[in-house]
Amino acid sequence: MPRSLDLAHIFVTYIGLLVALIMHEAALAIAARMLGDKSPETASRATVNPIPHADILGTVVFPVLMLFSGTSFLFGWAKPMVFDTRYFKKIKRDINIVSAVGMASNFVIAIACGIAIRTLGYGAGQLTGGNDPIPRLLYAIATGNVFIGIFNILPFPGRDLWRVILNNAPYHVGQKLDASANIISIVLLLLLLVGVLSPVFSVVLGLFHLVFVA
Repeated sequence: MPRSLDLAHIFVTYIGLLVALIMHEAALAIAARMLGDKSPETASRATVNPIPHADILGTVVFPVLMLFSGTSFLFGWAKPMVFDTRYFKKIKRDINIVSAVGMASNFVIAIACGIAIRTLGYGAGQLTGGNDPIPRLLYAIATGNVFIGIFNILPFPGRDLWRVILNNAPYHVGQKLDASANIISIVLLLLLLVGVLSPVFSVVLGLFHLVFVA
């Protein structure tokens, strides 16, 4: 069976992406709640239960179709986390903190998986093949979190870095950026799809391998 139709590969790759998506949104909600946001939306999302975070199209249908198509590029999204800034004591500071937690969360998980891979002595061959599901799952979770982590430190409208930019930019600059959000999204997605941004992902994954893979 071709690798693109290897059901075990499809399953572990999807689990890796799912963990990355869910943990990112959960981290945002938990951080916002700790900073005082008691809104029903934040309260219901401050959990690692995937159901409140799942977007049927972005979390299930789209990534699964991509996996079964055999593409080497996997993309998906969860339901965006919208916190209520009225509950924050210092709105500008707290928005920055929540966004920073979101940007850091996926890399923390990837590093934790990398430490487990290194400690258990798994080699590169075990991470991408073989009968032992544990190294393959650890690697899938690590790479899924690396991808989503990078995605959220790129200036995609609605994502963490974009939120930080708008929060700290002068008002008139923020207004102009907000008005151009759709165009910026399209340009960045095209750059992502045609591979212009691929070196960013390759460099980070290369560093991951250098540090954590025996």
